[in-house]
Amino acid sequence: MSFDKDKLSLVDYFLKQEKYSVYKNKPRGNNNVYLYKVDSKEFQIIKIIDDFSGEFKDYVITDEVVQDLRAFLNKKFQRVKLSILSIVLIENRSQVYKEDNGDVVLFVDGHNYLDRLSNYYPKIKMLQDNNDGNSMAGMSPEEILDGIKDPNSKLTKNLKQLSDKLSVNNLGVTWVLIALLLVIPIVGIFFGAQIFNTQGLNANGTSLVYGGITRDLLIWNNQWWRLWTYVLFSGNPLLVVLNLFMIFSVVRYAEALLGRWRLVIILIVGIPLAGLFLAAVLPNWIFGGSTILLAILWGSLFSYNYGKDDLGALIANQRTLIVIIWLLLMPLFLGYSYYLINLVGFFAGSAIGYCLEFNRSNRVNWTILYPVFVVVTMAIVIGVTLAWRRYVPPYNGDVIDALMSYWRAGLMSKGSIEDMLGNYYFYPKNNWPNFLSSSNQQVVQNAVNMIGMSLWHR
Repeated sequence: MSFDKDKLSLVDYFLKQEKYSVYKNKPRGNNNVYLYKVDSKEFQIIKIIDDFSGEFKDYVITDEVVQDLRAFLNKKFQRVKLSILSIVLIENRSQVYKEDNGDVVLFVDGHNYLDRLSNYYPKIKMLQDNNDGNSMAGMSPEEILDGIKDPNSKLTKNLKQLSDKLSVNNLGVTWVLIALLLVIPIVGIFFGAQIFNTQGLNANGTSLVYGGITRDLLIWNNQWWRLWTYVLFSGNPLLVVLNLFMIFSVVRYAEALLGRWRLVIILIVGIPLAGLFLAAVLPNWIFGGSTILLAILWGSLFSYNYGKDDLGALIANQRTLIVIIWLLLMPLFLGYSYYLINLVGFFAGSAIGYCLEFNRSNRVNWTILYPVFVVVTMAIVIGVTLAWRRYVPPYNGDVIDALMSYWRAGLMSKGSIEDMLGNYYFYPKNNWPNFLSSSNQQVVQNAVNMIGMSLWHR
């Protein structure tokens, strides 16, 4: 019986998860694997054998290679106490030998070696999914085809479960998001002139009317709701269609694999985090559209699937490969500023997606520093840039045009626009829009008339 697959799985586990190193100084023809880790609390040396055919009593723990490895470790690290774990993969056997000096020999087969080893290395249970068929790592194309053809195989059941999760009825958040990203641009492009009097506005002004983001309106006008609306509108119909196709490709797998509530958290937290960061570091920039949403979603799905080799992760990574190609090529046609947008969205989404993966048994603990570093760095940059308020921000006509559209639609008072012009931009009154100038002149005239009437009565 061949134990090649089990042997490779064990070696891969000890190298990647337990951080052992391979000792390669052994004679030709010796197929045993020798691993060492000086600071291990359990065993400093591990020996894996898969071609032993003798009796238990004939097994020799300390062979020539182990003796050389002991001498190497004693010389280099001055370690006197070195415990050895021997893992002997042998068919239909299960036996444990413990020596007085702390050495352990496990005679195990493909069915029980994980249970035996879990007494010393609890995290090795993660390999159970591989044996059950959840993982496709190391499977040949023939094995995959055989698994799919077998209706009772674990692979077929996992494929059906993934198909059910991707069905129309199980993608509630996906359809709501796609509907919003489709309806808002249609309303803006075809009916915006009638609803918000957007005729004559340029692209930036129109973007602000439909929820685009800029630092001026966030801080001075307290329009914090823009942190969630800036992704909904784009005035470019072709970009809307292409982004919708890409977003649907990503968000359906995100909802199926991460779950509905995790996806909601990513949207609620990731969108404003990325938007606030861009508004803080680029105070005079007006931006909006679903491109950054696409980067957030793909970043969260990428980090959530990182290091996984199960069926869902492999299919999602393959089907969404076109998204990263699109995010890399799109700025070449629409402007290099989109590279910054995409990077900010990716880091925000990947940090949140990584944090939402609570099962850390298959990852190195220190990698949690990645999302902590991203979120803390973004928070510090946002705090510093927002605390530094220039005394005279440059006048932004697109902001005033958008506020005037709100005023015409009855959503804002003239006083808010005057406050923005006078107390934020310190814009000269003689350059204010005509309707504000005439309004101020009428107020002054009314005040003069009232004073005159008062003096006349006296």
